[in-house]
Amino acid sequence: MADRVSVTLRLGGTLSADRVPDLMAAIAADDAGADWEGEPVTLDRVVAGETLVLVGTEVAWGIFEEIEGFAQRAGLVYARWSGGASGSFGPERVVFSGAGAPEYFSASDDDEVMLSASDIRQLGSHAAILASLERAELAIPPLIVRG
Repeated sequence: MADRVSVTLRLGGTLSADRVPDLMAAIAADDAGADWEGEPVTLDRVVAGETLVLVGTEVAWGIFEEIEGFAQRAGLVYARWSGGASGSFGPERVVFSGAGAPEYFSASDDDEVMLSASDIRQLGSHAAILASLERAELAIPPLIVRG
């Protein structure tokens, strides 16, 4: 059985109106909610022109697999925080800038990016550390639906 944890995902960028049903299907497939009480994500929330915030509890492996896959294929920007599962994995933040591959960062239970001593040694310079933190703290734009 998969370890299950809480997840928050902030999603933004530009999406064509004809792709909205695919996004809604991904949200439903991952059982993501609009809030921690389980309020469903409605179409008006998606087209509101604000960063879309999705949450879930008891999410397998802490990944919104369908939403994240859709976002990557559509070139949307997102940042996901997942809590840790005792003995299996720690909290993390995953950031996708709209292109390339997602980047993974260790995080605290409060979604603060954490750098270990080995991370700092590997990065090697103050400038590289700051650049890594800047990527981890990517500002997520509003989700804009065009067309």
